[in-house]
Parts: sequence; structure tokens; C-alpha cells
Amino acid sequence: MDYIDQNIFPLFLLMIGALLIMDAITNFQQKGVSTISTGNRFQGILMTGVITLGLLVYTTSNENWDINSLFLALIPVLVPFFMMIIQRKKDEIHIKKYVPQDVMDILEKNLDDKRYSYKKDVIANEDYMSSNYINMYYLEASNQTIKIKWKDLETSGLEVEFQNFADKDFIKEVVGDLREERPPISFFKFNKISLIIAAIAIYIGSMQLLGF
Repeated sequence: MDYIDQNIFPLFLLMIGALLIMDAITNFQQKGVSTISTGNRFQGILMTGVITLGLLVYTTSNENWDINSLFLALIPVLVPFFMMIIQRKKDEIHIKKYVPQDVMDILEKNLDDKRYSYKKDVIANEDYMSSNYINMYYLEASNQTIKIKWKDLETSGLEVEFQNFADKDFIKEVVGDLREERPPISFFKFNKISLIIAAIAIYIGSMQLLGF
């Protein structure tokens, strides 16, 4: 325990570096296409709660808990919990470095294959040097909508939001097609920033643990 107390910061840096490397591996395996649903959000809340309570117990092990300490411990958990309730009818696909038009084509192909009738609207935001766009798909005869946030770049990060969308298998099929249609990607090029930060964190943490 004394060793951890004396080296909490370098150990924290090593943990951050390891987490970034694990995240980079996961991103590469998923080909930069990940999904976020109510289940994912709930898992995130549980993880946040465990870490928060663990840190609180560790830092206040010699103190008596009061209502203020408990309230401070619950804030990081309650905020995402309320967000999860608000977003319970929304599923998301997060896409890294993809050609925007290819994403639209894959989504529209799946909508056509499933015989979904829809209306499409494109909204531009000219307040940015590189314009942000929103593509809205309104499914006829229902309150289901699909929103795509993207930028007018050769490759862009995109967010696809499915609001009130009951067909979860459709979302899985879109994700599968996005991964399958993506051109081959390099692990190091795709995760360059994360790997650089991870290397710096691990290097500084290791040097401090070794006494340099």
C-alpha cells in the first residue's frame, strides 16, 4: 500500500497508457465502427461507479463518511444515469475516418433493401471553416428518424443516431456492411494519436518508477 501511495501518479500514467493501447486494439478490430446503445451506457455507468467509489474509499479510508462525501461519490454516476434515461430510445453508430458518401450509400442501400420509405433532408452549418452537415432520414408512417452528423472532408468522423428505431437487427446489418465495405486500414496509421499519447504516458510513468 505504501508503494502505491508513493507512486500513484506514475502508476496512473501506466494505466492510462495501457487503456489507450487496449482502446486502439478494439478500434482496429471494429474497423473504426462502434455502436452505443442503452446497454453500453449502463455498462459505462457501472464502471464509472466502481472506480469512483473505489477512489473515494481509498482516499477517505481513515475518515468518517458523511452525506457530502456520499453525494460527491454519486455525482459522476447520477449524471450519466440521467443521460441514459433521456437517451434510452436512441442508438448510435460512431464511425472514424470514413468517406461520408460511402456511409450514406450503405445506409440508403439497407433502407431500400428493407423497403423502408423515407424522406431525406440535408442541413448545412456554415459557421465552421470546414462545414458540418446533418443528414436527416424521416421514415414515413412512423416517428423513427436517422440523423447523420458529418463534415465535408475526404474522410470524416461521423455519428449516426437512430431515434425510436425498433429494428435492432437493421442497425447490426448497417454496422456489418460498414466494416465489410471499408478499405484495408493500417493499425498504426489509424490509431496514430492514441498510440503516441500512450507511448508518452508509459515512458514518463516508467522513468518515474525507475527513479529517473
